[in-house]
Amino acid sequence: MTSGTVDCDGFRLAWVREGRGIPMLVLGGSRFYPRYFPQAMRDHFDMVFCDLRQWVSTPDGFDIATITRDDFSDDIERIRAATGLDRPIVVGQSQHGYMALAYARRYPERVRGVAVVAISPPDYEDDDSAFFKRDATPERRAADARIRASSHAPEHAETSRDLIDQYVADSAYFWYEPETDHSDLWEGVEANLGVMDQVWADEAFGGFRLEPSDTSTFLALGRYDYRNPYYSWDGYRSLFSNLHSRLYERSAHQPPYEQPAEFTADLVAWSRGL
Repeated sequence: MTSGTVDCDGFRLAWVREGRGIPMLVLGGSRFYPRYFPQAMRDHFDMVFCDLRQWVSTPDGFDIATITRDDFSDDIERIRAATGLDRPIVVGQSQHGYMALAYARRYPERVRGVAVVAISPPDYEDDDSAFFKRDATPERRAADARIRASSHAPEHAETSRDLIDQYVADSAYFWYEPETDHSDLWEGVEANLGVMDQVWADEAFGGFRLEPSDTSTFLALGRYDYRNPYYSWDGYRSLFSNLHSRLYERSAHQPPYEQPAEFTADLVAWSRGL
């Protein structure tokens, strides 16, 4: 099958399958990430892109406040089983990176390896804009000012469009070339804001912490990711006994999209050793 849905507590989680090769499960929006990850990856990996609860509608009467970190991991396992992936590489970018790590911790026997992209250690603490203030060039600061001057993003998101507008307003923090239009990535994407808030509750990923791990892990970081500084990992790498880390010098929060050839080559080389 090339597509389907999995029912998880009434949440209808869609998935789509592309490519052939080593099994790979990409966590997050099933509309967004097929556009985001390099097309060349389909030549090497049997890729399943799947929704998680923050990207679909809440079933009537469901209490979002009951969702825990284990629920996300169990949803991922249901999708893996439904799609028949045998010990896939589990991939997560941004918030989905924490979900990939949590899944590998809960179901280590189901995982071939984990690839996490553009995340900071969850208990890393720093001023949200300290790196930008120290490091950003005058040109990037000027771009940030222009983007924010033309932005319609509200302070508090109430709709998916608001959330996307907030993300776009932060382009100087998230993109190597901040004034490039990437709106096509978001076409047809709807976020569940209630579940998105619950993602960061203490019983979900607000309370997630890194622990020692023997799972083979690929860590992709962008040099100009001003929300997730590359140096934030300096005190945490020793927790992973089998860590392959790569810093992308012409990327911010989006290494697979901004340096697709390099990212694909690195991921393929790493996967061959699994």
